[in-house]
Amino acid sequence: MKLMAKVGQLRPELRSRIRTGVIGGALLLAVTLGLGTVGTAIVAVGIALFMTHEYLGMVLSLDDKVIKRQVFLGIVWLVGFFSVFFPRVEYGLLLAAFLGTFFYFLATASRHAESPESLERHLRELVYGFFGTVYLAFLPLFLPLIRDESDGGRWLLTFFLINWVGDSAAYFVGMKKGRSKLYPAISPKKTWEGAWGGLAGSFIVTLFFKLLAFRGMSWAFVVLGPLLVGASAQLGDLCESFVKRAFQRKDSGNLLPGHGGVLDRFDGLVISAPVMYLCIRILG
Repeated sequence: MKLMAKVGQLRPELRSRIRTGVIGGALLLAVTLGLGTVGTAIVAVGIALFMTHEYLGMVLSLDDKVIKRQVFLGIVWLVGFFSVFFPRVEYGLLLAAFLGTFFYFLATASRHAESPESLERHLRELVYGFFGTVYLAFLPLFLPLIRDESDGGRWLLTFFLINWVGDSAAYFVGMKKGRSKLYPAISPKKTWEGAWGGLAGSFIVTLFFKLLAFRGMSWAFVVLGPLLVGASAQLGDLCESFVKRAFQRKDSGNLLPGHGGVLDRFDGLVISAPVMYLCIRILG
């Protein structure tokens, strides 16, 4: 009876989660696969802007948080713009973002100089904000790099399948079989059984995709790619849980029904995108 009650409680959330995932996934695939590298870059920048907006809502608290958010979102937009039209300039963009944010926070430090505590919080928000810029603006830009590879459409679809199937498998296996907590201090609901189920789902879908639609995928990637990309996606989920736990937030936002915020939905993608790119270059 208790199990049935729990299933009944989860059912509306699960329906909402599936509906949002199917619609969102279809739109994502239509743009990234249909519009090529430019479309993928637009998607990556859009995701980065939404994720950074939600992240800044958690970490900024001083009275000038609105203008600080605008500054960081402006940097994210500029990083995305230059990455689309001037690819392979990531180091220069990173340096410009660092200097720009540092100089802005230096110029506005006088607003918080009335007390050492306020000034220290101002500096802390600089560190939080720049960390978020690197974390959420630069890492998603590996998506257009994946799309730009030879057979980039198939590689990008492989990447999404590894993430989506792995996430769904981890969710359902963890819900049904989960017993051993993975990292309860950071994410109390995640289990080792769910993590292994997610990796198994990623491997199976990669194997089937190679046999059915992507003969050019190497067997080295089939064996190692899902393990590395799937594990990094789960690590990305824990990274976001770490941030939310530190700022006592359940979700990063409420834009996506059944998932929470955009950062909640794409946290695994952020960390796994550069890993996928490296796997393609080395194993693909």
